[in-house]
Amino acid sequence: MMIRSFIVLLQLVLVVNPASGMRIDADPRMIISFADQSLPPELDILRVTTDVSEDNHLIFRIQTKGERISGDRNDYVLLNIQHEKTYAVIIPINEESGETVRIFEGEFLSSAPLTSAALKQSGLSDEYSGFNAKHINRGVEFRVPLDWINFGADFGFDAYTVNATEQKQILQIHTVYDQARRGNLSTTQVSAITLLNAICSPKK
Repeated sequence: MMIRSFIVLLQLVLVVNPASGMRIDADPRMIISFADQSLPPELDILRVTTDVSEDNHLIFRIQTKGERISGDRNDYVLLNIQHEKTYAVIIPINEESGETVRIFEGEFLSSAPLTSAALKQSGLSDEYSGFNAKHINRGVEFRVPLDWINFGADFGFDAYTVNATEQKQILQIHTVYDQARRGNLSTTQVSAITLLNAICSPKK
């Protein structure tokens, strides 16, 4: 698995059809997205759920309505993590494109989570060595090592299907197909330890 760290300029216009609006959920472990009949199934996000693996990884499962073997190679599933900075972790939607993970980072902007311009951060390749992702049945699973998380800081996450390209180590997002997000991050983030406790608590 090849993981790279870049300067980030994430340009995102969050203009999405009202039919693809999000329901804000109180449960910090999950985000539910309304189905959008106008989208191809592989671009339509249904839900984002979290779990903890036996090998100490925080797992994000982004479930879509369908899956795609081939197609536009610039289409991606994007996991956006807000944890002291903004991180964009992407994997191709096309299964034939493989499961290479790429990671971009920017400064944290609570009012615009995917619009940021950051100075280059150096020496971060080892920091991301435990990150990986894979295609699952109708969706993608991202894995983040628990050792990477600062449990004294806030933590937020959301997910997108996008069309994007990389130019000069900058991720350019051209189209947002669908999103599963909670709104203004300044009011929806929780502490990382609160999220972990919620995930590990007995499910009702």
